[in-house]
Amino acid sequence: MDTRNPYEIAAAIAELNVWDKVSAHNWALVPQTSEEPYIVTAGPEKDRDKGPVAGRLLLFPGLDNFRNFAITRRVPEFGVWMSPLEFRHWEVIAVKNAPAEIFGYVPGYVPQPPSDADKEFLAPLLYESLGVLMRIEEDPQLPLRYFKKEHALFARKEVVDGVWQDGPLHMPADEEVKFVERVSLDTAKCKLAADLPVVADEKWEVDFVMVPAYHTREVKPRFLYVLAAVDAATGVRTMWLKMSVGGTDEALKALWEGHAARLLETMLRLGRAPGEIHVRSGRVARFLRPLGMHVPFKLVHHAQLGALDAALKHAAKTNTF
Repeated sequence: MDTRNPYEIAAAIAELNVWDKVSAHNWALVPQTSEEPYIVTAGPEKDRDKGPVAGRLLLFPGLDNFRNFAITRRVPEFGVWMSPLEFRHWEVIAVKNAPAEIFGYVPGYVPQPPSDADKEFLAPLLYESLGVLMRIEEDPQLPLRYFKKEHALFARKEVVDGVWQDGPLHMPADEEVKFVERVSLDTAKCKLAADLPVVADEKWEVDFVMVPAYHTREVKPRFLYVLAAVDAATGVRTMWLKMSVGGTDEALKALWEGHAARLLETMLRLGRAPGEIHVRSGRVARFLRPLGMHVPFKLVHHAQLGALDAALKHAAKTNTF
């Protein structure tokens, strides 16, 4: 195995096949070449018996980044992340009967294989991960070595160039996680909207979706996002705004914080407001709720948005996004 080749190391990780044994705990890597530690988590694919993937190893740069990912696994509507695709991380994918794959993820962008510079950076991280996996196979409690006494993650730390040793990575003090969201609305436009007629029996189904099958044609392509609203009775589009994300958590958050303003603009353009707005996501409801302080529509949760789903399906089938 060439320890400078991340794909050969990824193949060794896949061949080791210890996904069940290593899924209970995380560990850290602290390279000299990064300002942030990398938190590593690994485990079997949920539907591995049916699908082509056996397991995955993920490396998240930054404690806050990993913390947010972990929270969304327990509380899906926390923050602004709809999918693991929207978290910065590297991922090794163990594919059955095929070479292991490696992809880098950046918020809003299509996952990309590593560049030559990325490969040089990743190789030692994956090699250290392979070593930790092999040690966990023999000692499943290894990741807990520093946890009880020091409340610290087990880490491999690069002390000098190319030389790594065990050590603790101390976690921030326990405190309530706060995620501040600011929704700003134009006061003059809100006053105009307050005078709009509210059509009591008109209901809009609204959602914000990522469309992974569609992306820009840039060198680094970005995913298509759509803020969509349709009439619940007719399926006619009332709002259909296509957008993309600039590659940071802040850009993704700014996109969400602008949704109420976009819906306000739509109502002003149409010259009316619906009596009800139907959503299926608490996150969408949270970001649209400030508009309801100015326009008296009812914000209603529904498990299914049949008319909107039909419109999205039709757009995908006819390539009319």
